[in-house]
Amino acid sequence: MRPNNASALAIAALVEQLGRQVQNLCFTRELAPVQWSALRYFAKAGSSARTVSGLAAYTGVNVSSASRTIQLLLTKGLVRTEPDLGDSRIRVVSLSQAGLDLLNRDPLAALANALHTLDHEEQASLRDLLEKVLFELFPKPFKTDGA
Repeated sequence: MRPNNASALAIAALVEQLGRQVQNLCFTRELAPVQWSALRYFAKAGSSARTVSGLAAYTGVNVSSASRTIQLLLTKGLVRTEPDLGDSRIRVVSLSQAGLDLLNRDPLAALANALHTLDHEEQASLRDLLEKVLFELFPKPFKTDGA
């Protein structure tokens, strides 16, 4: 057992509670949390990363799950796909105007507003620490910037 285990467990419980509340925020009539995540990803990722495998790597799910998410977004008219210019077997995903419009009502804005109450230094420290924990848990390539 590591020193300060009680403190680490208390922090883990807070992170878990925050995660649950954020997930609850992101269950809307329009989309499920994973679909919101996909919209956010496709809005900021470069064209070479806006693929099924790019989404799978970013969200930490398998390619089949990422493909289903994209198909649901296509059905809802929130994304469109086109063949990659370099490899026609690959489909590049882009947000439709409806997807862009919906993203303007992103429920994650509530969390961003709460984080805005932290000063710049606190935000930078929190970002760095959360990234460190994320990479400790998931050391394989995990893209946080959507690229």
